[in-house]
Amino acid sequence: MIRVFDRYLLKQVIRGWLVVTVILWLILVSNRMVRYLAEAAAGEIPGSVVFKLLGLKMVWYLVHVVPFALALGVIIGLGRMYRDNEMTVMASCGIGPRHVYKPLLAFGAVVTVLLGWLSLYVSPAVEDLSLQVRAEAEQRADLTLLGAGRFNIIQGRLTFYAERLSDDGKQMENLFIVDGRRNNNKGQQLIKARSAYRKRDEESGDDFLMLVDGYRYEGNPGMKDFRVMKFGEYGVRIDLPGVQQVSSKLVATPTARLFGSSDPEKRAELQWRLAMPLSVIVLLFLAVPLSKSSPRQGRYVRLVMAVLLFVVYYNLLGAAKVWVEQGDVPPSVGLWWVPLLTVILTLVLLNSNRLVCRFGRSA
Repeated sequence: MIRVFDRYLLKQVIRGWLVVTVILWLILVSNRMVRYLAEAAAGEIPGSVVFKLLGLKMVWYLVHVVPFALALGVIIGLGRMYRDNEMTVMASCGIGPRHVYKPLLAFGAVVTVLLGWLSLYVSPAVEDLSLQVRAEAEQRADLTLLGAGRFNIIQGRLTFYAERLSDDGKQMENLFIVDGRRNNNKGQQLIKARSAYRKRDEESGDDFLMLVDGYRYEGNPGMKDFRVMKFGEYGVRIDLPGVQQVSSKLVATPTARLFGSSDPEKRAELQWRLAMPLSVIVLLFLAVPLSKSSPRQGRYVRLVMAVLLFVVYYNLLGAAKVWVEQGDVPPSVGLWWVPLLTVILTLVLLNSNRLVCRFGRSA
């Protein structure tokens, strides 16, 4: 009887969990897609990388959606069973809260392990790849903004011309730059190169246009100090239009580098990654008393209450992460008070529903 109940309960919960996961996931992905399309329309990124960036972002969304969706799946599944008096019948057959929690926590443990793997290892790697793809996409977009076959004035002093862009959009071909500045009365500078590409200095964050296989002319033609210099590669510091600083984000840092760090931001990021799989068990534990309802109650009363509590839970986690980063909360306390507070709330709800007493009798 108990094994039949376990299978039946998990079937109801998993069905609701999958539906909620797909709906929430599609909402978040659609919103992100609109943002990427807007950036592509503004010329900030090429349209060809929109779906690649979107696919990488899907993994990150999945980590944050699963705990919330599983808890809602429990409330939807158990809530229906309460409204249909199925839980009343089960209770009369000797099935109590312990038998409800047993299959749910077993399933939750499996989801926690999988989500922990995604949160600690897969998600940072995907975020790092996403940053690389975006940086390359913005580089291509920046070069595209300069255009080919027309003159551009950059920074108010550089006259720039490129004959064409390469097929992949990463290089400009047959170009020259005229610098209107006068250095020590040596006159203007003109640089001519076969090709050029953009490069960013990782230490300073400055952008350079790396000119390949060309000549640099300096001075006034006809004067004795006029110089011609040949180069294989020559870098010109330049602020390209539309450039956005793409720094190495903490979310893309491998988890192994976060362990043992004394930096508050890194410790907060590590605790956040650990809090996501832990939230599966915590919210699942809370969802059971929240799902208890009578047949005369509205179908969505408990569901709305649960959504509000879950939103508060996630907001508190986010606030706790910021407080740790800013040093307002010691890392030893960190984010852990939020799950602890949720467990205490669950015990209060269990006691108010008299489930604690039934737990002992049904054991």
